[in-house]
Amino acid sequence: MTFASWGSLAMLLATAVSTTGQNITFAPPARATALVNAASGAPYGIASIEIPLRNPVLGNGPPPLGLSASPSPTFFVVSENVQSRAARMPSEMPLPRLGQGRLLGRVGNLIREIAGGDEDRMETVARRITFLFEGDQPFSVQVVDRNGVVGTFDIQPVNDANLRQGLLTEWWTDFTNQAKEQIDATDTPPWVQTYLVGMLSGRTGLPLPNWYGKSDDDENDDPLLMTLNWIGGAAKVSDRVFASAAAGRDLDAITANGSTDVAALPLPAPIAWQPTTHPIDPGAPQPEIEPLADHVPPECFYIRYGKFENYLWFQDLTDEHGGDISRMITLSGLSNDGSARLTKQLGIQMTAMGRMLGPTIITDQAIIGRDLYLQDGAAMGVVFQPTNTFLLRSSLNNDRTTLANSSDEITLKNVKLENGEGTLMRSTDNSIRSFMVERDDFICITNSETIAERFLEVGSTGESLGKTDAFRLARTLHPLSLDDTIFAYFSPEMLQGLLSPQYLIELRRRMQSEADIAMVHLARVAAASRSVGQNETAPGSDTPIQDIEPLVAAGYLPVGFGERPDGSGVFTIGDRVLDTRRGARGSFLPIPDSPVESVTATEARWFEEISEAYGQQFRSFDPIFVGVKRELIEPLAGADGSPGVQETELRERLIVHAEVAPWQPENYGSWAKQLGPPTPVAIRFAPDDIVALQAHVASDTLGPPTHLFAAIKDSNPPQPEAFDGILGSYQALKTLPGYLGAWPYPGTLDRLPLGLGRGQPIGPNMSRLLGGIFRYTGGEFSILSFQPEILNQTVPQIAAEKVSDSAQVRAHIGNLRGSELEGWVNEYLYQRASATSAAGADFLASLSNLLGCAPENAIEQANLILGGEVQCALGGTYQALPHIAGSSAGPQWVSTAWGEGNRVPPSIPPLSYQAPIMQWFRGADATVTQYANRLVADAVIEIARVRPKPSTGL
Repeated sequence: MTFASWGSLAMLLATAVSTTGQNITFAPPARATALVNAASGAPYGIASIEIPLRNPVLGNGPPPLGLSASPSPTFFVVSENVQSRAARMPSEMPLPRLGQGRLLGRVGNLIREIAGGDEDRMETVARRITFLFEGDQPFSVQVVDRNGVVGTFDIQPVNDANLRQGLLTEWWTDFTNQAKEQIDATDTPPWVQTYLVGMLSGRTGLPLPNWYGKSDDDENDDPLLMTLNWIGGAAKVSDRVFASAAAGRDLDAITANGSTDVAALPLPAPIAWQPTTHPIDPGAPQPEIEPLADHVPPECFYIRYGKFENYLWFQDLTDEHGGDISRMITLSGLSNDGSARLTKQLGIQMTAMGRMLGPTIITDQAIIGRDLYLQDGAAMGVVFQPTNTFLLRSSLNNDRTTLANSSDEITLKNVKLENGEGTLMRSTDNSIRSFMVERDDFICITNSETIAERFLEVGSTGESLGKTDAFRLARTLHPLSLDDTIFAYFSPEMLQGLLSPQYLIELRRRMQSEADIAMVHLARVAAASRSVGQNETAPGSDTPIQDIEPLVAAGYLPVGFGERPDGSGVFTIGDRVLDTRRGARGSFLPIPDSPVESVTATEARWFEEISEAYGQQFRSFDPIFVGVKRELIEPLAGADGSPGVQETELRERLIVHAEVAPWQPENYGSWAKQLGPPTPVAIRFAPDDIVALQAHVASDTLGPPTHLFAAIKDSNPPQPEAFDGILGSYQALKTLPGYLGAWPYPGTLDRLPLGLGRGQPIGPNMSRLLGGIFRYTGGEFSILSFQPEILNQTVPQIAAEKVSDSAQVRAHIGNLRGSELEGWVNEYLYQRASATSAAGADFLASLSNLLGCAPENAIEQANLILGGEVQCALGGTYQALPHIAGSSAGPQWVSTAWGEGNRVPPSIPPLSYQAPIMQWFRGADATVTQYANRLVADAVIEIARVRPKPSTGL
């Protein structure tokens, strides 16, 4: 900034002092100067109003425009400021005459020039609003912004194809750019914007934008990661599938025009898995196998509770957290209630009588299944080993008969299966689907006919999970005598089954079905809204369009919608939308019961890429088992031996043991080569180190196997946002009260050239390195910290000592309750939850503002579209703010958890907020040990439970 510029600014400010009462406004020009263009057409006409500014404004300029009132329906408004490169800077222009805000406008421009530096400047010269309309008759519109009415303008449509195409092309660029900005700005599912772009592309013939249906990391996906995304239901996968449905074509199709393939090819061959050897010593005693495992198919996972009391404990723990065990960690933005839906589907309801009688009639029980797709419809069941088979059978049959008699939509009948007989209770939409079969006094209730068949078959052949070498190895390593509260086993056959061609291709097809169901609900909202088009109604009725064919005919669904290569599709029954083969979303037909007989060329190529990738890296899958044992932590006794004082919370200790055995390190590449051998040496940390981690590592860079360790003091660290960017992270680390060390070798620091790793000596065994890092070296320890006082306090307390167990990785997290670190962790988790809460509000706002959904219906429609209950991750309730009279903006959504008057979540959590995990977590210690053929993880976690009331036992 030159002296002349500062002088000009001073003169302007001095002059401005004498011009009191002047307001800076963006007043519209006379109506005759506005440029209005409009062209009629089908299905939409398009109009553009460009309003020049009296004085150009540097930067973004005035707020966006909107439409407040019009006798003719108008849709998809796009507002932008017309900009051009400034010919001269404000400091280079002569002073304007006084009056009409010219001088203060000039002051504002000059201030923006000073604040912005010397880079090239853009100035706003006009405001433009473009929108679609129906019909070809003249009409008028009232243009507004947040400050009020800008003006009323007459629209005179002309029949000019070239004008219409030019206006449409420019509008489409702006509309799709704004849609992309909205998608990038929040974490909400982008289905509303994706639907609108796909629907309007089909209706107008305008091309889809390049970003459509893509995520930022699409180019970086390898087939292995892509498969995990499909199996795990990653958002990027469901968003891509939904984009294909909205566009009316498979975006991944190998055909030139992306049209639907024909399922004319045979099912591809499965991946060529190699058998895994299980190193069981033939001379060792045979492991004890629980009878229940001898009635479970090998291709099923197996979660055993053992005693009925263990099942009740897990059920009570789940109920304490709203019926969803995942709520112990965090609240999601969408509650799916998959566990409760499965319980309803199986027809197994826990009653007070059941809680009392269960321990007397059930010896053992386990959950089995082929997958864990609870959100869509899993293939699962329950196996019981009764103490009294007659009583359990009678109780279950009585419950099933009562449920079947409660509704005309539920039937209960005997069924003959290939390997035996049973009963089937079901409803037409599969929300109730329950097979009950019995073999050798063991009872299985499952939603999958395939699992029921296999249960009967293994009872006859004896080729069960309990007879496999892999399970017997697991029971050798983790014997039945440990008496786990929960024991979970995932067999190689189960894991490989998830990657079978039938499973993956049917999974892909059911995702397409879910997208189609969501599309129908979005199309219904669009058809019922005047923000999208004339209030479409069924012929001869005042009811908005609900059925699929009229929605396709009106352009709200793409031509050919629902034409799938497997012959399935979606249909409507009243407000409900169902799949012709799979039933209702959330309780889809289990994948094992959905045979795939033929595939398309796109599906075949897709699976071929997966098969080739796994064939190159994974010879087979390793079995996984997890044992969980709970212990009650009694209050500590007093010094005189008197009983300890009971706290308001009940403490329990969970002892978790997990193994991958046999472990094949070669399957995991370089990740399995980072650790040194197991060692009984552990680093003893300082007592005030509330978080500590150590690892025995080996690499060419570090040299011989070395213990690396790090710890954080109980303190108030920098805020999470302070770690943004390289410079921010450096500044935050300088204030982080922690340290990093190595033993017994100093590692790479001493091998740096020119002695950079040794730094400048500043005292005995202490030196200062570049960047302000302090280093202690002594006793085979090398420890780094930004804060020398931490080194001085901590070094005398650190030691390497022998312990009773061997491991490579050890971790410790102290009890955060009441610590200084508690507030930091709680705030970090609050920031994540508040972002999810804001995303939910944004999704409801997009329904209201982009689709015109009435606020009182928005939550219900969001639940139908997303297939779950929309919930605030902060525990509040969503509500729409009252509409501001005269404003063009649609309803804004907020949550009651944000506090009175807040339109966004506060940056600092309220005093009453406590993250879900902070309510029960009371500390943990864990180790990881990698052997030549086993990977073992052990953890001890202390949790807080609600203490029962002595008077009621509740």
